[in-house]
Amino acid sequence: MTLIATINRETPDFQTLKTARDVLHAGGLVIVPTETVYGIACDPAVPGALEKLIRAKGRDGDKPIARLAADGTQVKAASRHWNSGLDALASKWWPGPLTLIVETADGWTGYRVPDHAVPVELAKICGRTLALTSANLSGEPDTKTAQEAIASIPADLALDSGPSATEAIPSTVIKADGDDLTCIREGRVPFSQIQQVFFQGLEQ
Repeated sequence: MTLIATINRETPDFQTLKTARDVLHAGGLVIVPTETVYGIACDPAVPGALEKLIRAKGRDGDKPIARLAADGTQVKAASRHWNSGLDALASKWWPGPLTLIVETADGWTGYRVPDHAVPVELAKICGRTLALTSANLSGEPDTKTAQEAIASIPADLALDSGPSATEAIPSTVIKADGDDLTCIREGRVPFSQIQQVFFQGLEQ
């Protein structure tokens, strides 16, 4: 059974975030709101937590899971090949519905900085990036309320801040390999806009 904790989307209270942190640090799964769809998170630094998330999601274990970051600084520090184009993207769409896949010491890793205080503050209080994927079984529709997420996927705790976006449109996922961009999934942000901002950033 999933425990439910109501939380304010603008000013999330510390105690509720601390409860979620404790669940994550114990290897549990937490449903969290974002500005696009509801997600489900784990702490990948805890042995077995990522495998638990993959099983709950019902997805191929070879398919990577993005990381929730508190800010772009964490991502820039982890990236091996950060450039001015990525600075431009982070400046315009972080926090926001953009997932950037960059090369790190652990391989290619996607990062997201949601435009929503709850997941950002949770990442801050945890002190490290978290694994975050949409709160639905693989192949099923994305969820835009905590109730939909709870009905779709097993979790230990759900943070309920009310409905996410009116339309459950996920983030746009981009892979950045040097000066080359590849659109893995077009979501809320059109790829054409991302290309324009990225290449303008490279020219500056």
